[in-house]
Amino acid sequence: MGLEPPYLADRQQQLLRFTRFLDGFPDFPRNVRVTGLRGVGKTVLLQRFAALAEDSGWVVVRRELGENLQDELAFGLALVEDCRQAIERSSRRAEARHRAGSALHQTLEILGGISVSLAGVSISLKTPSSQSHRRPVLEDELFAALNTTCIGARSAGRRGVLLSYDEAHLLRDSSLAGRHSLSALLAAVARAQRERVPVMLILCGLPPLTENMARAKSYSERMFQAEVLDALRPPEDGNAFIRPLAESRRPFDPKLAEFVLADTRGYPFHIQFYGALLWEAVPWPDAITVEHFRRLRPALLEALDHAFFDARFARCSRFERRLLAAIATDGEATDHRAVVQRLGVGHDLAKSAIGRLVSKGLIYRPERGRLAFSVPMFGDYIRRKVRVDG
Repeated sequence: MGLEPPYLADRQQQLLRFTRFLDGFPDFPRNVRVTGLRGVGKTVLLQRFAALAEDSGWVVVRRELGENLQDELAFGLALVEDCRQAIERSSRRAEARHRAGSALHQTLEILGGISVSLAGVSISLKTPSSQSHRRPVLEDELFAALNTTCIGARSAGRRGVLLSYDEAHLLRDSSLAGRHSLSALLAAVARAQRERVPVMLILCGLPPLTENMARAKSYSERMFQAEVLDALRPPEDGNAFIRPLAESRRPFDPKLAEFVLADTRGYPFHIQFYGALLWEAVPWPDAITVEHFRRLRPALLEALDHAFFDARFARCSRFERRLLAAIATDGEATDHRAVVQRLGVGHDLAKSAIGRLVSKGLIYRPERGRLAFSVPMFGDYIRRKVRVDG
């Protein structure tokens, strides 16, 4: 959900790299692709990136993408609206109003058909009379919006514009449906950066985002710094559990973290979840002990199942659940061929079901011929589910 944790563990290297990227514009433009499983802290890191950019004088526009924005027109309108917001935010300071006035007019000319008051400058526009009846290429529209927005931001004394898009794995091209929003976005940003326009793009989402981007533009791998988030590494995995307790002066058994990490395997959401339930289950100010953990563990696992896994499993058909169980036989990932053999069905039927589960964000292809869960410890959950249901 992006709630800020009491202690942000094991993310200092990503934050340091991002600070250098901000400082490198416009001579050395960089973009960032953040991927990882559910609950590893992608959105929290995205928020920290935004805060660093704002502190450095950048205008930040944030959006959570969705299936509805796969349509080119809908996506184009959304990005132009983001550009409008960026212009508005960049010019709120009174001393910047006059310098930004010209660029504001240009940006609003691109938008057309709106009446707004930005930073004390009131402007009313109709759809531009010069607009052609023929719809322009989406890439050109997006580039024009980004270029004009950055002119406005620079005129207002800001360093540039950062577009921060979460859930970006939901934005994928489809030649059959005539949707190319992702490729248009990548092309527009690449063109802008080649022309030294200070715009930066962060795309954040589940692991399929990487494949979607590679299919959209072959150069995307060279255009983005890849930040792949996974389980926390020692000793930061332990710190994520221990430091919030210590800083709140809650007594606890020093060995408690070992037991929590054995269950949660260092995944941030799971650590937070265990910590919250243990805190609530043991009366204040009693120390939380290993014996408390052992006694409460069945209830912790049941609560985690209900809170994190059940709803995702419920979205699957009976055959899709069989497919998930076939993957879970080997843990959290397995070979595509082994899944098909265990199901005892034709390749086309299995392929169709795999595609649906990828679209639902439950599995992904970490490499050719491999399938993996996109939800941490989903395999453990399914094995528990199979044992309980028989």
